[in-house]
Amino acid sequence: MSYAFIDRVLECEPGTRIVAVKALALNEEIFRDHFPGMPVLPGAMILEAFVQAAGRCLEAAGEAGDWVLHSVSNMRFNRFATPGEVLRLEVERDGEEDGALRFKARALVEEERVCRARFSVRKTNPL
Repeated sequence: MSYAFIDRVLECEPGTRIVAVKALALNEEIFRDHFPGMPVLPGAMILEAFVQAAGRCLEAAGEAGDWVLHSVSNMRFNRFATPGEVLRLEVERDGEEDGALRFKARALVEEERVCRARFSVRKTNPL
């Protein structure tokens, strides 16, 4: 399974803000088992899309590296995201604390909010 959850970047203020989209197709492997008879995008995949968008935003600012999820808080869901919809991801940098970069994010389908979250990322430690 490919974990690329961004199809296209619509806007980017390097290091500060990014808006990206992910088209949800029924033939994606993730929908096969989640849930049978009622395919919905798992919340963990929306969170992964947020982290990938944050990583692209940081790369655009020259802050290259392997950014990984550090913490999540206040993730709230308003509705399911389903096949055939286009998920709009809006991610904005919200500070820094103890070497981790904080972001706030929301996912929408058209103008309807699917979920919102606050999370932080940090660079991986080299092995």
